[in-house]
Amino acid sequence: MTTEADVKREIVKSMTSDKGYARRLEDQYGVGIFDLILIPFGLPVFMAEVKIIKGDFFGPTPRQAIELQRIQDVGAFKGHVIPLMIGWRDGIYYFHSPKMKIDRRECFSVTTTDLPFYKQIVLYYYSIRSKYES
Repeated sequence: MTTEADVKREIVKSMTSDKGYARRLEDQYGVGIFDLILIPFGLPVFMAEVKIIKGDFFGPTPRQAIELQRIQDVGAFKGHVIPLMIGWRDGIYYFHSPKMKIDRRECFSVTTTDLPFYKQIVLYYYSIRSKYES
């Protein structure tokens, strides 16, 4: 059975092998702290929370939602820092802006296990970047 730690480990490995930056944030006392800082080469910073999807829905804890919303309110202007929910199920990554209840069927996903995570997050960025351009 794949754990959240396994998924985060694979994300970090993919990011760093493709010249991106990835850092897991581990703090057992940091209530609401998101899981990862991700920086694809030449693109904005993503502050990401990772969840294993059981069924069709996933989302942050209430405190994580507050933290991700604070990032959205302050850092997402012009897309410098982008808060992100990443769901994982059966080898597939699902990308969505943070909200309490996310339906995986409404997420950006390449629906393949053949494309490395790094390339998937880059594709996700290009799918959303118009909302940050003015």
